[in-house]
Amino acid sequence: MDRVETLPRTSPLLGRFLDAVRSHPDREAVVGSDATLSYAELDARTDRLAGLLAGAGAGPDRTVGVFLPRTSDLIVAVLGILKAGAVYVPFDPEQPAERLAGIASDAGVLTVLTHSSVSDRLPEDVRGGAVHLDGLDWDALDRVAPVETSPDDLAYIIFTSGSTGRPKGIGVSVSALTDFLEGMEHGGFFREPGERVGWNASAAFDASVQEWVRVFRGDTVAVIDDDTRRDGEAFARFVEEHRLDVVDMTPSHAQVLLEELEPVARRRPGLRLLIAGEAVPPSLWNRLAELTAEGVLSAANLYGPTEATVNALGTHITEAGEPHIGGPLAGVGIRIVDAWLRPVPAGTAGELCLAGPGLARGYVGRPGLTAAHFVPDPSGPVGSRMYRTGDRVVERADGTVRYLGRTDSQVKIRGHRIELGGVEAVLTDHALVARAVVVSHTGDDGVNRLEALLELREGGTVDAVRDHAERLLPIWMRPTGYTVVPAFPVTTSGKVDRLALAALVGSTAVPAAEPVEPVEGPTAAPAAEGSVTEVVAEVWTEVLGVQPPAADADFFDLGGHSLSAMQVATRLRSRLDVKVPTSLLFRIREFGAFADAVAERKAQAAAGN
Repeated sequence: MDRVETLPRTSPLLGRFLDAVRSHPDREAVVGSDATLSYAELDARTDRLAGLLAGAGAGPDRTVGVFLPRTSDLIVAVLGILKAGAVYVPFDPEQPAERLAGIASDAGVLTVLTHSSVSDRLPEDVRGGAVHLDGLDWDALDRVAPVETSPDDLAYIIFTSGSTGRPKGIGVSVSALTDFLEGMEHGGFFREPGERVGWNASAAFDASVQEWVRVFRGDTVAVIDDDTRRDGEAFARFVEEHRLDVVDMTPSHAQVLLEELEPVARRRPGLRLLIAGEAVPPSLWNRLAELTAEGVLSAANLYGPTEATVNALGTHITEAGEPHIGGPLAGVGIRIVDAWLRPVPAGTAGELCLAGPGLARGYVGRPGLTAAHFVPDPSGPVGSRMYRTGDRVVERADGTVRYLGRTDSQVKIRGHRIELGGVEAVLTDHALVARAVVVSHTGDDGVNRLEALLELREGGTVDAVRDHAERLLPIWMRPTGYTVVPAFPVTTSGKVDRLALAALVGSTAVPAAEPVEPVEGPTAAPAAEGSVTEVVAEVWTEVLGVQPPAADADFFDLGGHSLSAMQVATRLRSRLDVKVPTSLLFRIREFGAFADAVAERKAQAAAGN
């Protein structure tokens, strides 16, 4: 398959923002838990920030880090950096300090924009020169005109998992960002300007780009804070109270949230969901198609790697059936090729390659890696490139594309792209780990998890390896289970037999919190028949896929994460008829204490009735 969609060019990116300022100066541009800014106010504040940054040396291809809580200042920071002609580099405050230090070093950040509420999490060598936006006297800063930049200048660098354990920075140009925006408009995924959009994704994840970029077209962006993102009921309430027209999420998030969002959408039809980040399960696809047919809401499935500027293909989910990723956005060329980069016939599986002006510049500071993945495009003009995605796809009879899986060891966990080799490299860096293999394992609940298989040296324990992983890996890259193998099986060629190892997962996996050697376990939490504790134990077992938990079992050590915490809260609310906020599980992580807290809430609710 070899196909490309053309795209008409419109006005430059920052010019579109200034057009929105002139046309709708009083329209809300950004809504945050801290402040609401009109387009005129956002323009003035970002002019002042651009002047401050320019005075510090910011300019084309100079990088500025963004390390902020989820407030209106996220958009102020990004737009101010772009107005200064510089490159923004987002950091996730939840990532380990050592990983942040590596990203800051590889990106060569000039400074970091932060808040006093999170700046203590920055690496020490970065913290000293950071600019605290919550401490600025904005009125004392001079406004400056935006710096004129070349379309080829970088707009941002986003870091993703690397196969060696070292994150790789992907540099995206202003031109590629502009093409992405116009491609989304051309495909009907962004509609008439003036929409109200929820910013749901992490700023360090490229899905966030399709949210903040909306200010270039006159939309209102409401930044969803962390507590709200983690609580299904609060999320749905936010969507309703802020009258959101559009919100994006991964399929994993959508499966948890849809039950809460459906009543909101029925009261106010027209909500649109932009689904992206991982494969859509058939059950979710069919449910979204049903709700679309009923006129309750609508949804789109979007596909694209960071190397191709957020989204490259997409489709509106209108009919039940086989999930697919649609066709190319305007400006995107797609090629489905064999191992020798030759086009395959329609209906034959092959590797998806992407071409066109929306491709990233490459991997920052890593020319060899760039050359390996951004290769000459045999179907394009001389000098053109295409990006090898590593994704196996097939062209369907109707011309749309179906995603089949990966050609390598890369996986998606809750929308995050993870190189299994990168996780393995971190684990084997521990002195007492002889060898490690990490596999992706789908549980009975359909949730994808990472499982580590370890060959340990004398004295090694799973607890020690888990602590090592927590110090160096962000939460979405940490294994949720460990299997200790006395010696790794090998194939006849002498290589580690990964298939044989993967077969061990699920039956012999050791929960992340347990040591290697068998020990007497903690006392199980007492549970009377039909008690609140019994119901909580039942829900933890269903969601985490573990045996009934002990009283001191930690939810997150057992493999829990923000989405599974939302599942726990939703199921408890349904079965016990009591409000259980997701934040309760983040505050009280041990099973016994959490069950007691839920029982107390149940008793208070009964007394109140």
